[in-house]
Amino acid sequence: MSNSSGKEGSTIRNILLLVGDQHRSDCIGAYGNRVVQTPNIDALAAGGVRFTHAFTPMAICTPARACIQTGLEPRNHGLIFNWEFWRWRGGEWNLPPEQRMFSQDLVEAGYRCAHVGKWHIGDHNTPADYGYEGVYYPGYGYPDVHPHYLEYLRGLGLSGFNLSRHNHSPSVGHQLYYALQEGPQEASIPGYLARQSIDFINQFADEGKPFFVSCNFWGPHAPFRITNPHLDMYDPADIDPWPNFGASLDDKPRIIRRQGESFGTEHFDDNVLRDMIARHYGYVTLIDDEIGRILDTLRQRGILDETLVLYVSDHGEGLGSYRMWDKGFGMYDCLWRVPLIVHHPSIAPAVVDDFVNLTDLAPTLLEAAGTAPAQAMDGRSLMPILRDGSQAGADDYILREHFGHQFPVWQRMVRTRTAKYIYNPSDRDEFYDLANDPWEMQNIIDTVDRPLLKQMKDRVHEQIKATRDPIGGWAQRTLYKD
Repeated sequence: MSNSSGKEGSTIRNILLLVGDQHRSDCIGAYGNRVVQTPNIDALAAGGVRFTHAFTPMAICTPARACIQTGLEPRNHGLIFNWEFWRWRGGEWNLPPEQRMFSQDLVEAGYRCAHVGKWHIGDHNTPADYGYEGVYYPGYGYPDVHPHYLEYLRGLGLSGFNLSRHNHSPSVGHQLYYALQEGPQEASIPGYLARQSIDFINQFADEGKPFFVSCNFWGPHAPFRITNPHLDMYDPADIDPWPNFGASLDDKPRIIRRQGESFGTEHFDDNVLRDMIARHYGYVTLIDDEIGRILDTLRQRGILDETLVLYVSDHGEGLGSYRMWDKGFGMYDCLWRVPLIVHHPSIAPAVVDDFVNLTDLAPTLLEAAGTAPAQAMDGRSLMPILRDGSQAGADDYILREHFGHQFPVWQRMVRTRTAKYIYNPSDRDEFYDLANDPWEMQNIIDTVDRPLLKQMKDRVHEQIKATRDPIGGWAQRTLYKD
C-alpha cells in the first residue's frame, strides 16, 4: 500500500455511491487502460483510495446488488441467481421480510436516502421498502419504456427511446450488440440518471440534511445503446482485443464452449471485437462524463469536501475474453474482479492490494456515517484501511461461490495474489499461475505442484464444510481425486 497524508479537518457528512453495471476494472484509465478516457473516475482514484483486489461476491446482477445492500454473502441472503431465473435455477425470489438493508440504518441515523436507477433485487423488494426515495424500475428495469423516462425524453423534444444502426449477432438474431440512440447526450440513460441524482443532491442540500445518494447505471452493460458522439468516439483500429481473446478452450470445462454457442460468438474475430470494444469504451466514457456532472454539482454547492464518493461495479464482463460475451461462464478475473475507488479529502491517496469484497461496502458506509448495522453482516468495514492504512485481519486469499447464470453450473474458487484454483464438480478442475499467466489462459491443473494444489483444495474444502455448502457430499468424494 502506498499513501500520503489526507486533508486534516475534513469530515464526512454525505455519501455518494456510483455503481456501474458490468464494468471490468481494466476498462478504466486508473486501472491501466491506455485507450479508454475516464478522467472523472481517474481523478477520484488519484485523490482517493484505489483497491486493486476488489471482488464481487457473485458475478451476476441480482446476487451482487443484494450483497451491496445487505452486507451479506449470497448464500445468506438467498438470492443466488438473477431473480427472474430463480424458479428454474434455485435460491430465493425475494429477500426475506425480516432482512434489512443498510439504507434503513442510515435513515434511522437521520439521513435522507435516494436510490437512482437500476435496482434488480427481487420483484417484490422495492427501494421504498428500505427507506429510499426515487423512481422504481421493476425487474431488470431498463427504462426504455418506463413512463418516467419517456416523459423526460418528451421534455427534450423527443418522441421516445428511438434507436438506429442496430448491430446484431449474425447467428443469434435476438442478440443486439449496440445501436445509436436518437438525441443529445442529455437524452441518454446515463444523462437521465445523472439528472435525477443532481436533483436529489440539490433537494437534500437545500433541506440541510445529510444524505446518501446512490446512482446506479445500466451500463456499460451490453447492449451498448447510447447517443453520439460517444457511440463513435473510439476508432476500432486503435483497440486490441484482450490477450485471452484467442485462448484455447480445450483445457477449460465444456460449459464455456456451450456458452459461446448460446451467444453465437463463433463469428467473433479481431475486427468484430475491436468494433464492439470501441462501442463499449464509448459507453464507459459517457458514464464518466455524467459522473463529472454529478461531481460538479457537489462542487458548486460547496459540499464536495464533506461527501464520501465511491465508484464500484456489481461485476465484470466477458467482452470477448475467451471469445465469450456477457458473464456467468466461469470464475475468471474479467468477470469477478471489480473496480472500487473511495474518495474523500480526509482519506490519504493510496493504492491498496488487500482482498476486499462488495459485502464490505455496507458496514463501511455505516461506519463512515457514524452508525452501525442493526443486523449482523458478513462484510467488514474498510474504514480502518481508509483512515490509516491498517490491514489488521486482512486475508491473503479470497473464496468465492458460483451457481451459474445462463446455464446452471456450480463452481467454487480460491484465489491468492499469484494463483487460482477452481473446483468444477461436474467437469475438470482449473488452476492458473497468475504470476506468469495473469490472463488465465493455460489451465495447469495436471502439472501444478501437488502440495500447492492440496493447500488450495483444503481452503475450498474448509469453506464448503464451514458454510454447509450443499455440494459438501459430492466434494467429499471428488475434490481430492486427481
